[in-house]
Amino acid sequence: MNFFELSDTQRSATKLGEFMTELTYKIKDDHMVVRLMRLAEKLSDLDASFGTRWDRDFDKEEKQLAMNCLKLMEKKKVDF
Repeated sequence: MNFFELSDTQRSATKLGEFMTELTYKIKDDHMVVRLMRLAEKLSDLDASFGTRWDRDFDKEEKQLAMNCLKLMEKKKVDF
């Protein structure tokens, strides 16, 4: 794989990040909005060269939030 190509994991993480960003418009809790935006930003660089790594750069709470958002995205069958 070349450095400019995206893996399936990167595509999925980017889709999840976009979904999380869309959720921020519907949430009233400012603290949750900030958490979602920071997590979406980290997901946009997942597994890129010099990017974030799931096992190294995400804490337990971020992983749980990402998994909950993924389940919600799959439930709503959102496709970007």
